[in-house]
Amino acid sequence: MPRFPRLLIAAVVGTLAAAPAFAESSSDKGKKKLPKLFAAAAEKVSQSTVRVKADGKDAALGTVVSADGFILTKGSELRGELSVMFPDGSAYDATYVGYHKPTDIALLKVDAEGLKPVKFADAKEAEVGNWVAVAGITNEAVAVGVVSAGVRKLFGQEAFVENLNKGYLGIRLKDAEEGETGVVIAALEPDAAAAKAKLKAKDVIVEVAGKPVKDRDNLLALLEGYRPNDKVKVRVKRGDEELVFDVKLGYRSEFDRSTMQNAMGGALSGRRTGFPQVIMHDTVIRPTDCGGPLFDLDGKVLGINIARAGRVETWTLPGEVLAPLLKEMKSGTFPPPPVKVSSK
Repeated sequence: MPRFPRLLIAAVVGTLAAAPAFAESSSDKGKKKLPKLFAAAAEKVSQSTVRVKADGKDAALGTVVSADGFILTKGSELRGELSVMFPDGSAYDATYVGYHKPTDIALLKVDAEGLKPVKFADAKEAEVGNWVAVAGITNEAVAVGVVSAGVRKLFGQEAFVENLNKGYLGIRLKDAEEGETGVVIAALEPDAAAAKAKLKAKDVIVEVAGKPVKDRDNLLALLEGYRPNDKVKVRVKRGDEELVFDVKLGYRSEFDRSTMQNAMGGALSGRRTGFPQVIMHDTVIRPTDCGGPLFDLDGKVLGINIARAGRVETWTLPGEVLAPLLKEMKSGTFPPPPVKVSSK
């Protein structure tokens, strides 16, 4: 075993002992007390933060962006009747005004006046190594951490838009022959939803939940509105027959080891890919705490947290992406999607 000089060992131990105690993030069992260093900033930013509920359950946080009731939040978690709760305990029904799929940002409107909107700081404020905190609706932050990567674009699989928490059939696909509609099952994952329902390889999926399936992308889009354990009817062509199967959708992690391992530190956001630009930081938050502001020690709002993407990886949409988008959403350029009704 190698030996190290005593002075070096003492220096390392001393450095660790002197490390800031507020590097730890919150857990589901209880939030760590916010250090005094962040207290003033947290109190200020929390006045612009709300809790968004869908069918009475926590769906996301929201960020107030105008004094007359406009709120930005994470859109992919909005299902059913929407309401908003403010830090003072007041609650309002919310109108779904618009949705921008590339950013997963939704715009809500409540009938309220005199709210305190955030003012987004320049992205250059998000320097690697800077301390940041995730705002909540109390005077304490939801989580505290550091910036691990400044504003960057996503590439490869990270750039592909998909809700990874949607209900899964557990199949590998290929498009039907030219001139035909539907999707061919190339292979089935053992013990996944489709296999349990007795679908077979070479079956051609032509309809899901009463809606026609044109191609692979269309099938994925149809499944976006469903979650694991939801039941859907799947119509297939098998040779000269058309058969209908009742399929109980499963979880991606049932057959995707990387997803399962990545989620071992807690639940991840369903939509956690495909964003145009993100700031990455190492705070650990629940998916239902996305949609709220990320701020620094000075109380500058760097953007809106859009996804818990990994065990110690949360992504934030920078303010420079959100500011011009807000004007377009207010004008009706990006209408809301059809209402998703929760099956729970």
